[in-house]
Amino acid sequence: MQAVHMVYLAAATTVTTQDAISLIGKGLMIGGGFIGPGIGIGLIGGNYLSAVGRNPEAAKFLGQALVFVAIIELFALLAFASIFIVK
Repeated sequence: MQAVHMVYLAAATTVTTQDAISLIGKGLMIGGGFIGPGIGIGLIGGNYLSAVGRNPEAAKFLGQALVFVAIIELFALLAFASIFIVK
């Protein structure tokens, strides 16, 4: 039989070690899942502003840049939704 370690919180509830490790894993998963989209959106925004600074007529491509931002943001939403799927 496997030993289950219990952690007692101030609210008199018990949390098993497995629950604590699961919570830490979910936090790491969502944190890692948000790093990539954050970098991607920053790169798109920076490069868009650089292009507009060099060529002001490039400002008409804002709609396309926002479509790319939305596609990248989808991966962040998938990372967020995955914490509800993983047990």
